[in-house]
Amino acid sequence: MPVSENLAIPLFRAFAVLEYQLKRRHAFLKADRFGNAMVDWSEVKAAVDGFPAADFVLQLDAFTRQKVLDGARERPKVQVVVNSGGRRKATFEPRPLQPPNEVRSDARALVEATKRVRNNLFHGGKEDPGEQPFDGDDDEWGRAALDVAQTLLDLMDQGAFGAPDHP
Repeated sequence: MPVSENLAIPLFRAFAVLEYQLKRRHAFLKADRFGNAMVDWSEVKAAVDGFPAADFVLQLDAFTRQKVLDGARERPKVQVVVNSGGRRKATFEPRPLQPPNEVRSDARALVEATKRVRNNLFHGGKEDPGEQPFDGDDDEWGRAALDVAQTLLDLMDQGAFGAPDHP
């Protein structure tokens, strides 16, 4: 995700601290198939869904809420593999922020959009704006994701988002 230089470092820092803090809480920790520690984002989304709107969603900037929650709720795009003439190709496609069978939740959508920004920023091969056309608004998505990440960190600092399992 080609965000500006002045936004990339704060995003990397916020996501690094957020993921570290989430992994310190057993409810948000899972192992991949090799036993590597990962954040269980579905549990994070379930936890924020339990907050009253005033305690999470309404703590976010109006810009963040509008950016993520207005419209079709299918962005940021997700990189997927498609078959192109018998060859696999990575391409970006819009995908709903929530599965169709899930009850619409602003909190879950905000966390999913933030996770997608994180994935698009962290994983290689996504810096070419021609390969990932976001209509020139990558910094807007980055600012919205930073707002969500910082709000989650604030909630953890306040003890409202679970205490760490160990010091």
